[in-house]
Amino acid sequence: MTNILDLDREYLQAVLSWLDNRLERDVKRWQLAGQNPSDRFRGLYISQEEAAALSQRKAGTHWGSGIALPQEEERRLQKKETECLAEIDRLEKEAADYGQELRLKSLQNLFGLNTFEWQAFVVCLAPHLDLRYERIYGYLQDDVTRIHASVDLILNLLAPEGLSRLDFQHYFEPQMPLCYFRLLLPVEDSKNHSSRLRQAFTAAPGVIDWLLGAYSPMAALGEWAQVSQFSEEQTREALQDLADASLPSMAVLRQVKPFLSLHGDDFLQQEMTAQQLAAGMGRPLLKVVFSENEDPESAMKKLLPALRDARMLNALFYLQGCDIFVDKDGYLDLECAEALSQNQDCVLLSSKLPFKFNPATPKRDHPLMYLPFERLSSAERKQLWETMLEGVLDEIPGDQLRILAGQFAFTSGQIIAAASTALSRAVQESRSLQAADLFEAARLHSGHHLAELAHKIEPRYTWDDLVLPETPMTMLKEMVSMVQVRSQVLEDWGLGEKLTASAGVSVLFSGPPGTGKTLAAQIIANQLGIDLYRIDLSNVVSKYVGETEKNLERIFTEAAESNAILFFDEADAIFGKRSEVKDAHDRYANIEVGYLLQRMENYDGVAILATNLRANLDEAFTRRLQFIINFPFPDEQYRKQIWKVLMPANLPQADDLDLNLMAKRFKLAGGSIRNIIVSAAFQAAADGGVVTMPMLMHGAKREIQKMGKLLQEADFIL
Repeated sequence: MTNILDLDREYLQAVLSWLDNRLERDVKRWQLAGQNPSDRFRGLYISQEEAAALSQRKAGTHWGSGIALPQEEERRLQKKETECLAEIDRLEKEAADYGQELRLKSLQNLFGLNTFEWQAFVVCLAPHLDLRYERIYGYLQDDVTRIHASVDLILNLLAPEGLSRLDFQHYFEPQMPLCYFRLLLPVEDSKNHSSRLRQAFTAAPGVIDWLLGAYSPMAALGEWAQVSQFSEEQTREALQDLADASLPSMAVLRQVKPFLSLHGDDFLQQEMTAQQLAAGMGRPLLKVVFSENEDPESAMKKLLPALRDARMLNALFYLQGCDIFVDKDGYLDLECAEALSQNQDCVLLSSKLPFKFNPATPKRDHPLMYLPFERLSSAERKQLWETMLEGVLDEIPGDQLRILAGQFAFTSGQIIAAASTALSRAVQESRSLQAADLFEAARLHSGHHLAELAHKIEPRYTWDDLVLPETPMTMLKEMVSMVQVRSQVLEDWGLGEKLTASAGVSVLFSGPPGTGKTLAAQIIANQLGIDLYRIDLSNVVSKYVGETEKNLERIFTEAAESNAILFFDEADAIFGKRSEVKDAHDRYANIEVGYLLQRMENYDGVAILATNLRANLDEAFTRRLQFIINFPFPDEQYRKQIWKVLMPANLPQADDLDLNLMAKRFKLAGGSIRNIIVSAAFQAAADGGVVTMPMLMHGAKREIQKMGKLLQEADFIL
């Protein structure tokens, strides 16, 4: 059996021989018309004789027009063209007998080219196969620098003479197949010419590589494109798997050729399904990826050549990141829909949200089918973690993977990446994998866009650093326990189906400044092994109607990918004592509060509100919170504990340091006590190296002054 690549090359040679014959005829006619090929400056000037000849020439003709070749020469060239066409026809029949398609010929059927368009492509292709064509084109265009075929040259070679040749110009317009499918690309340096006839074209590199059997998606399209091939065994396995899956059948995909919308957050699962469908159909998969920040106009310029290559490769087309072609109303862009329809094949479109056809879409020959990809359940995430970490879980307690899977609502791709990161760290440090490695890797692979809208706090405290009465301390620990077991309760036990609105935990911390609200949030984040972001609500609230909701929407949208604790500080800026609505301002203030609480309820993570004044929050709103934890101002007993807890063991202290006296004399919260200790430590470092009672007294004096309180000199006498 003849090698198909050899047959393709032989066919190319035959087609070029036909073109050579056409070019030879025109060159000889030009020479008979008086064009001197040995003139070094030909094309750079116009002689008087040439000007006169140009003025006498009919419109729509060229130098060789009307020149009759000698009869013997004419018969030779006609015979040669007949032989070339016969050889082309012979090779086409031979390929058909072998059941093979000749690539150059198949372009005509793949893209609906007529004979003129196909021959025009051949003219533009030739210089990429043999550089001598560049010199011939330069000669026939009267300019050695014009090495690409212009529209004028193509018309001279292929169209009839006279003004009727201009009827063929429209084949080079953007909406026609040659340019629409990017088979031909305009030569940049000829774009600025006023006449369309001077526009030059070149064959697209990706098409040339495909014709020569050397196609590479990276070279043809860029690093954002990838082609996957599948073996016969993979096809058999895919067909078995697809038989049990709730997916359109292979017959539907082949006959109906739908737009299949794969939507959801788990792009890896979507891609694996796309590969499975392509393998089941026994076809390659051409995947192109668009980033969410890509401009739709520039993306369209990349989409069209990708669709072209999918046709040439007979590949199933898979577009990841289709969201950029979907407008705010959920409609697929008309231009994108038209391009996909032109592909006349099933296409797979991956996006976060499902889309719909615009009512203005001119034709809908391809039905839109939906294939949702829900977030992995906690049990599925745990199973994937176990699969990725099989054989290395010896030193990780059994409940840690359950907690990890419950706290990080990862996609399958994120779990695979995080597991790899955790394993790499353990190997790098030559030790066994620890639970801390997994939580750290999970935080690393969570979304980090929230850092642009909020301040990330690195948690560094434990329960031993917090001094509170028994009730609030117990409630904080209950809250942590609730977060750790929520996936078991809501998913495994089924309470999430009917009894709760979301998997999130919404909490209110109330209490005077400095009583430990931020400290408690850090301890919770540390216990859970997740990130903590502080949002100052005083910076979020806007005086303009609707702007506060927009700011909150941005925060919660980014937070959905972060798997983090949201700590809303200065909640007093948005919460006011709700009373009778007297004006529009009161009404919109209530709307803002309601919107915040609604988003907190829908947030699947932990959201904490911190307020200094519990009375400022209306009871109608507090009913929507799962925990309300009060941080009381510490009495003398708790102030003593705070002084002792906050005093570092390595801090040099005088023997007569009386912390009980400090707790008794100064009614201060933990935040102020911390500031006093820091101030005294700096004084000690500058003078003597030991913290003394006068230093603590001096720090207390400065702290009370900063708070704007009256000083009682007697309090500072030792």
